[in-house]
Formats: sequence, C-alpha cells, structure tokens
Amino acid sequence: MSTRFVLIDTNIWHFALVKPIEEEYIIIHEKALEFLSRIIDDKTVRIGMSTYQVAEIIEVLRRSRVPNQVIKDILDDFKTTKFYIAPLMREHVIKSISLSLESGIHIYDYLVSIPLENIVDEIFSADKHFKHKHFTNIAKVTNPLEPWTVTEGRMPTRME
Repeated sequence: MSTRFVLIDTNIWHFALVKPIEEEYIIIHEKALEFLSRIIDDKTVRIGMSTYQVAEIIEVLRRSRVPNQVIKDILDDFKTTKFYIAPLMREHVIKSISLSLESGIHIYDYLVSIPLENIVDEIFSADKHFKHKHFTNIAKVTNPLEPWTVTEGRMPTRME
C-alpha cells in the first residue's frame, strides 16, 4: 500500500471548519467537511502543507472566531505523521514572487504550493487560480467542491 501526498488548499479547510452564516453556503460547508474528514481518515494519504499554509490556516480560523482551543487542537494534529510540513525557503519565496508577477495571481497561492513541488501528487482547491498551469504543473488539481468555485476575496459562486 503506497502513500499518496496531497495538498488541501486553505479554502477547503476554511469551508470545512467554519459553518457559514448564509444558508445558501451550508452545502459548501457540508461538502468540504465530508471531503476533509474522508482524507484525514484515509490511512493511505498524507497531507502536505507549507509552513506558510499552516500559519495561513490558523489565521483564517482565528479571524473566523473559531475557539482558541479548537485552533490549538488543529495545530496539534498538524504535528502528527498524517501531515508533512514543508519549510518555506528563500528560493520558494523568490520563485513565488516571480510566478506571481508573471501570472497576476496573488503570491499566497504560490507560498502554499511551491514548497510542495515534487512532493504532492494532487492539489485539492476550489480556487479558480489553481487551474493555472503554474499549479497544474506541480500536481493534478481537483476541486472537491464542484460546482462551487472561489476567487480570493469573493463569495463562492456556483458554476454549472
């Protein structure tokens, strides 16, 4: 039984762990929570994250008023062998800046993914930006929340 390495973008974590106020987005929350639970329970899958993404997830949860103890528990989970935390190195930042300037996509998606290049087999994201070749060249990109998509700073939209 071989182990797969996957990256789960911050938007999936956010949708799974923060119940939306708006009724129309409950379906996204439920879909994300089911997906994340399935991946976490799958013994053949390890979740890769950059050190930047760990901080990003914790900050998104803090801003969403997730209780501190829940955040601390999640951080403890990140320390287990289920997770592979890749350091964010100087060369990753330089490459991220270069690719961001080339594509016009904000640097944060690159800081999440570039440290996991040649490590992850699949990237799970609902962010439209991850369909760009810079990310599909890193790994296969799948949106587990289809037909819902997101763009940074905007509400999710349903693409039919």
